[in-house]
Amino acid sequence: MSEVLGRVLVVALCAAISLLVALLTGILARADGASLPAAVQRGGAAFGGAMGLAVVVLVTVGAL
Repeated sequence: MSEVLGRVLVVALCAAISLLVALLTGILARADGASLPAAVQRGGAAFGGAMGLAVVVLVTVGAL
């Protein structure tokens, strides 16, 4: 059970970090003059990229 909980916590941490990346990307896009839908779209793309990269790295290292 402890191993499963550890994996869940690692994935949750990756999601939290990806969320921070998405928020920062959206804020910077909006500050650069992008419309609100465009800023949200860029933030979503940043979340997907960061989360995907984090999962690939964790699988490669063997943490998942």
